Amino acid sequence: MKILNIQQIREADQYTIENEPIKSIDLMERASYELFTWITERFNNDFSVYVLAGSGNNGGDGLVVARLLSESDYKVQVILPLGKNGSDDFEENLKRLKKINTVLILEELPEQISEKSIIIDAIFGSGLSRPIEGRLADLIKKVNNFEANKIAIDMPSGLFADKASPSEIIFKADYTLSFQVPKLAFMMAENQEYIGEFEILDIKLDKEYINNCLSDYSIYEVDSVIKNRLKLKSIAHKGNRGRATIIAGGYARMGAAILAARACLHSGIGLISVQTCPHCIDIVQNQIPEALILTDENEYVLGSYLDYSKQDVIVFGPAIGFAHKTLVLLENLLKDYQGQLILDADAITLLAENRELLNLLPEGTILTPHHGEFKRLVGKYSNNFEAIMQLKSFCMHHKVVVVLKGKFSAVCNADGKISFNPTGNAGMAKGGSGDLLCGILAAIYPRIKNSYETAKLAVYLHGLSGDISKEEKGENFMTPSIMIEKLQSAFKKIEN
Repeated sequence: MKILNIQQIREADQYTIENEPIKSIDLMERASYELFTWITERFNNDFSVYVLAGSGNNGGDGLVVARLLSESDYKVQVILPLGKNGSDDFEENLKRLKKINTVLILEELPEQISEKSIIIDAIFGSGLSRPIEGRLADLIKKVNNFEANKIAIDMPSGLFADKASPSEIIFKADYTLSFQVPKLAFMMAENQEYIGEFEILDIKLDKEYINNCLSDYSIYEVDSVIKNRLKLKSIAHKGNRGRATIIAGGYARMGAAILAARACLHSGIGLISVQTCPHCIDIVQNQIPEALILTDENEYVLGSYLDYSKQDVIVFGPAIGFAHKTLVLLENLLKDYQGQLILDADAITLLAENRELLNLLPEGTILTPHHGEFKRLVGKYSNNFEAIMQLKSFCMHHKVVVVLKGKFSAVCNADGKISFNPTGNAGMAKGGSGDLLCGILAAIYPRIKNSYETAKLAVYLHGLSGDISKEEKGENFMTPSIMIEKLQSAFKKIEN
């Protein structure tokens, strides 16, 4: 699903108005009917409704919703914090609303609002370009303290769509109902307390026009091409499924290697190998009897460069430590290994501390940092808008693919295209979850054969297994080991 900026969305509105053709006030009616339908499907008319309507077209949407709800026997009150003069469509809808005697138009919001109420924010939407101040700021603070159900139309007032918001005076929505395409702000972790759950309502803007819009940002959806690449012919053998090696863990840290290898095995790899210290061979063979052993000559750390010539993929880094021998092994892999590299965790820290190695990164290498690790690579940033700018710059400069993990994990390629992942939940924020992702990446690359497409699909499957685990076990009980078991259901979902 493509993400467009505010200017592009306005142009899509105008193009639809001119070429459908449809009057702007009728397009507003159509959009508002979708809002009305969403609300009535979730809240019955026992709920009181308070609509905060600004003076622009976002306010016009709010006035139409107020009228439609009132006609369906909801008790509706409208507050006009910016006054009664505004855009043409706003003023026309205010005239229509005044003809309905059941709607109260108030100057101020009541001091007390019950929990069984709905407050609809239609003050600014995406039209805001400066911080909210003065009387309006006081109103937003007041509303945020109420325990009512809060719904924002298009965007929570005070939140900027395409850049970081300069103030914390922002409407805190439980639900944000936006139109046609998502906004970039919806993908930013720091905005989640204001956006709540967001839904994109189809208001039938011209789809061909939107498809032709250029954007570096999208939300991932699995397409038929990728599904077909995952399939294997009936005459397939283990070689077709690929060969992967896990170089992770070490003495007393083998959990990371076991999780990555098990995830890789359960995601369809043909042959899985684990490079391990002599002391840990029994651990691997007991936990993963299917795994081949690559014995490192070092007793307690991993540092031997072995024969990887037949390996399609190598995972390097989870819990591997920072020994000098390990650093040398990483350098040799960057210089000599010809297959697909996946670098995670300690490998990323080693790169950050030995920056000359960044110049050795093979094109298409996949890196999977969380924000703390990524900051070691690129320096500090204060918000996620800055983070994605750094992400684009890093990937374009080094010609790599980076999975920046977090809420709506961002996957960026060497062209600066960023795909946000819609699956996953807070229950996945546990040690070992990243090891699982590495295993999935390694397993599906030999079939997808494209590092960017592999990363997008792996992150999606990783989050989907987390969502299934949460649904069945709950956020607290679920573990990365349980998520591995739920990979079966995750693969079935996308295959079907």
